[in-house]
Amino acid sequence: MKCMLIDDDIPTVQVLTELIPWTAYGFNEVSQAHCVQDAQTLFAAGIPDLVICDIEMPRGSGIEMIQWIREQGYDCAFIFFTCHESFDFASTAISFHADSYLLKPLNQEKLEAAVMKAVGGLKWRRQMGEYHKFGMAWLKNKGLVEASFWTDILMATISPRLDLIQGEILKRELTIKTEKSYVLVLASVFLSEIDERWNESTFRYAFANLSSEIMLLRLQYDRIVSYQKNSMLYVAVILDEDHTSQIQLEERATMLIQLMNEYLKCMGTCYISKAKPINELSGVKAELERMDHSNVMFRGKVHGQLTVFQREQPERYDLDTQMYTSLFIEREKAQIVNRLKKDLEQLVAKNQLHAETLQVIREDFLQVVYAILAKKNVQAHQLFTDQLAQQLYVKSEHSIFDFMKWAHLVTERTVETIKESQRSEGIVDKAMRYIHDNYTKDLNREEVAASVFLTPDYLAKVFKQETGLTMKEYLNDYRIKAAKLMLIESRLSIGQIAMETGYETISYFSTVFKKLTGETPNAYRSRHSYDRGKNEV
Repeated sequence: MKCMLIDDDIPTVQVLTELIPWTAYGFNEVSQAHCVQDAQTLFAAGIPDLVICDIEMPRGSGIEMIQWIREQGYDCAFIFFTCHESFDFASTAISFHADSYLLKPLNQEKLEAAVMKAVGGLKWRRQMGEYHKFGMAWLKNKGLVEASFWTDILMATISPRLDLIQGEILKRELTIKTEKSYVLVLASVFLSEIDERWNESTFRYAFANLSSEIMLLRLQYDRIVSYQKNSMLYVAVILDEDHTSQIQLEERATMLIQLMNEYLKCMGTCYISKAKPINELSGVKAELERMDHSNVMFRGKVHGQLTVFQREQPERYDLDTQMYTSLFIEREKAQIVNRLKKDLEQLVAKNQLHAETLQVIREDFLQVVYAILAKKNVQAHQLFTDQLAQQLYVKSEHSIFDFMKWAHLVTERTVETIKESQRSEGIVDKAMRYIHDNYTKDLNREEVAASVFLTPDYLAKVFKQETGLTMKEYLNDYRIKAAKLMLIESRLSIGQIAMETGYETISYFSTVFKKLTGETPNAYRSRHSYDRGKNEV
């Protein structure tokens, strides 16, 4: 350990250095300072364990020194000595947690007793500090151990036998009571609902934090289990039966949903179980998950286990595909969407709209769309593979609102594409424009057809009828026109021009060029260079 002696009287410091058998008290270094400023500078070289300091010095008092030490947060024992007995000095020293207050002249026996007391107090404080650290670490670890226990309970990793559960509690040194009952609150959100500005792991952390603060009234994870299942993200909260009333739980769950919408920018739904024994909680979790899966009409709300909307198997529902087919042929976009909305509202009114029913309606609706597009030679997958269409498709099984957004997009794109396909001039113009924009690439008719959402055979037929050329002939004609311009106006080599106009080899470029112009590229360039020279003369 280190000791620092501070006094403006140099002989006093020297006497103190020699008077005390420092090594006997565990000190291997004793430093000296003769004013507060020098002492503070020495702290930079190493913080002493004990400071023995005169109170009255001309360049700063001992009281200022101990105040500075405490403000810096240094853990030092402190002994004061002074020539004047003063109650004010003594009370101030005590307020700054000084270990002893001695009067000059110093008595060796009293000084050694003060040093022994200070060292003992210092060791005790540091030992208590270590105990505190160990205690905090144990508490933190205990929370992780308990969270792991509840995860194993809910996921049925631990057998639902009470004796085995009790054994796990003892093994993990927890204080959980198996004879008590517990309430499970399950909060859910669709992964697809998470705002794209959130990183998924950060969102899960925020979701768990918010659930803990609202439902447990504290930020702690010992009773929080976060997990993902299929397209859902769940946070399960386990509460003691006597933790709070059912009304209070519903109020907190309602607040959680509101805050999820406000801060996490997503729609949360909460399910509250009845109080159940610990060995039944995994089954309760599975039941609440089934409720959530079937919940189409009542998302964004709080639901109790006994007020579930999971009822008997709904009656089979068949979409009137013939009627919808007629509406698509007639291109009645508004009627299609309104009729679909009306069908769903009727199912809601009869309490027959479940997730399974909504999925059946969606697939039947798509069947109508694909059949219509196939008859019009339109490649349906080209219309619905973009990110927006895919996101809406996934969300369409979550709620009526999301389903209608998806149906509106599908209807709009289908009807507009049918209109375009029936205007062959417009389609051919688009195909020609695509060729003009991409003639330098290795184009084929499949790519051109995909750009206008038609099958290659159908587009080839319409293109030939409109232009008198096949798409390949039109592409070559456009490329050669571009090449002719380059041959006249640039100094690029024949090989460079071939590559610039989309031909992989000079030989094939030359063959096509001669077929369409009657002469080779070199001859064409020479002739036009000669003609330009004559004109200039």
